[in-house]
Amino acid sequence: MSVKIHKLSENLVQKISAGEVIDRPASVVKELVENAIDAQARHVHIEVVAGGRQSITIVDDGVGMSPEDLETCIERHSTSKLSSPSDLFAIATLGFRGEALASIGAISRMTIETRAAEALEGTRLAVEGGIRRDPVSIGRARGTTVSVRNIFFNTPARRKFLRRIETETRHITQAVVRLAVAYPQIGFRLVHEERQILDLSASNGQQGRAEEILGPMTESLLHARGDDDGIGVEAFLSLPTACTGSKAKQFLVVRGRPINSRPLSQAVYRGYGGLLPRDRHPSFVIWIELDPRKIDVNVHPTKREIRFADERRVSKVIEETVRRSLHGPESGFQSYRQHEPEDQPVTIGESPEMGIPPGKENVAHTLEVEFPKESRRHLDRISLSLREPSDFGAEALERASREGESSIDSLKKLESAPALWQLHRKYIFTPIEDGVVIIDQHVAHERIRYEEALQCFAEEGVASQQLLFPLTVNASALEMEVIREARELFERLGFGIREFGPGTVIVDAIPSNLTDWGEGEIFNKIVNELLEEKEERDSLQEAVAASYACHTSIRAGQKLTENEMKNIIRQLLNAREPFVCPHGRPIMLKVPLKRLDRMFGRT
Repeated sequence: MSVKIHKLSENLVQKISAGEVIDRPASVVKELVENAIDAQARHVHIEVVAGGRQSITIVDDGVGMSPEDLETCIERHSTSKLSSPSDLFAIATLGFRGEALASIGAISRMTIETRAAEALEGTRLAVEGGIRRDPVSIGRARGTTVSVRNIFFNTPARRKFLRRIETETRHITQAVVRLAVAYPQIGFRLVHEERQILDLSASNGQQGRAEEILGPMTESLLHARGDDDGIGVEAFLSLPTACTGSKAKQFLVVRGRPINSRPLSQAVYRGYGGLLPRDRHPSFVIWIELDPRKIDVNVHPTKREIRFADERRVSKVIEETVRRSLHGPESGFQSYRQHEPEDQPVTIGESPEMGIPPGKENVAHTLEVEFPKESRRHLDRISLSLREPSDFGAEALERASREGESSIDSLKKLESAPALWQLHRKYIFTPIEDGVVIIDQHVAHERIRYEEALQCFAEEGVASQQLLFPLTVNASALEMEVIREARELFERLGFGIREFGPGTVIVDAIPSNLTDWGEGEIFNKIVNELLEEKEERDSLQEAVAASYACHTSIRAGQKLTENEMKNIIRQLLNAREPFVCPHGRPIMLKVPLKRLDRMFGRT
């Protein structure tokens, strides 16, 4: 009988293990900077070339290593942070697994130079693809320098998954920013190909670091502090008026470890309560201190998530701290009310939401309908009371959508529809021969704008209109990297962009077909949306096009003339994909006449 199971070679095991820790250049930067922090560095200098693909160099002024420790540190599961199993329950350092240097050395050409304070000379050790060279003595200052070249040179399958230089640089910047937030007492400097991205001082304290990271909205930061039975919270929060449409500037730090935690983030939102405007998100930096025995940091390979012994209690302290500070006299905010627009559409009775609450399926619903002026037949108001059967719910709408999508010929008849109506200034209703088609005006125009943007990218772009008063954008380091990454695409859309010193961008032109750009709000929204994306983008073009389309399209609540509705339908029918918006939402639903007949009891 043949043997099918065998042990993997040590070399292959190292490469597989490396993939669990190192998936891109930003992972290398994160692991090495964490080591520098644990080595008590006061200043950390990071320099990368070609987005880290070509080289990454980390220089720190920490305690350094002896020659013996240097030779041991590149072995798997070698660490100075743990000595017994009980230490796992009181971890006070960032890197404790002893995998980073061994993993990095397995998939790159790595050189480490170091000298301890008490040593007369330093030591250099090189590792290439997991193969260690003999160490040599060198002269150097106290501290450690790690140089990593040609990442994934011996694992080409992984190397081909690396993204564009700008994208990898953005990920590196994000990794450094997260650690810089956690350690305001350390200075960080990040340089990409001789261009300085970050230069954060070591002496500004928590408030200074929060201001450096959160960027131009720092004038509206509110300081919050809370303490309850061993859980300490220190926070800097944006006031409700300074909240934005992005979640990109939200940082949580637990005992010096930047983490992602949906429950803790939700606690912040609960703290804002009714003060938070709809569809707006706060910016914040929150440091949390508690007994290390009350958390488990060993639950995620990259240590981005942790487990709390009592997460509900930690959330409660955060919520109460935020609420108390926002309702205090120093905040200046006692209440916030959202006002409805003064220009309301023609009202027919009440205006309930389109959805039907459970258990209310057989209750009559009054709909608000706005007819084009020329189609009103001399009637200002018409009341439509529909007793909707219980089976006319989400599943039925989905079936109607599928039926509408199945007939292109039926769709083309929309161009010759006899009449168009706007419902709640959101939906376009048009009768067709065998039923009625309902179109979401926003997502329909979004699909049109999206395909127009992609066409601009494929060609030479569109004409621009120069701004009489150019917009000055003060951007954080992360926002600057996003702007640089997408600059060429912005310019093809018609934006004129130029850098004007550190952290400043001038927008002096906008697309010629953009009638209202909200004094720069649209540009800022697109940048923040690109910055906020957690998942990797398959196509930067598609991401920019989708964001641009979303923020420049006709909005729900916008009154349309009959000609405007006809123009939307005409452009939509010429789109490559007229049934779904770039985010996957349905654009139109077809309700067959037979279904309407059944609803009214006609057999």
